[in-house]
Amino acid sequence: MTLDDRTRRIVALALALLVAATHGQHDLSAFHLPPATWAAFFLGGLLLQRAGWWVLGLALVAALDTIAIRWGGVSDFCMSPAYLFMIPAYGTLWLAGRVASRHLHRQLRDGLIVAACLGSILVAETLASGSFYLFSGKVAQHGLKGLPSYLITWAPQTLEAFAFWIGASALAGSAVLLLRGAGVLPRRSA
Repeated sequence: MTLDDRTRRIVALALALLVAATHGQHDLSAFHLPPATWAAFFLGGLLLQRAGWWVLGLALVAALDTIAIRWGGVSDFCMSPAYLFMIPAYGTLWLAGRVASRHLHRQLRDGLIVAACLGSILVAETLASGSFYLFSGKVAQHGLKGLPSYLITWAPQTLEAFAFWIGASALAGSAVLLLRGAGVLPRRSA
């Protein structure tokens, strides 16, 4: 799947606004929507693909976290050496989206996208929460045997937020295709 540059910029802006409105702990979200950051990185890989967009996404999230901590009154509890593991966590999501994008034209695309979504979010969550458990110095550890229960504690809310935004984006994409098919929206030029 390739998007023209204009569409790619629109998608990037939409994902950035969604992340800015839902990332972290803040009062910007009037509806208290779940965080879209994880899904935005997967969708970025799927739709934007280029690594430069991924780097801009990392910069956006780092800026949002910095602003929230410095001026937004958010605790710096999550800031530790483990924060660096967010880079490979977001990278996992982005790469899974890229892999899925290469196979969108095949019959098995839905199964592949579901597998890429599920696999990438599980790996990303393991990297993020696992590194926090092991390297932050802020969690009472019970050795490696305590890691699975720690992951199980945090994974459900992450999976729920990810599924919400991936589902919402699938519905939005389907709506665009239906509107194009009905002639309401212009078709993409070749």
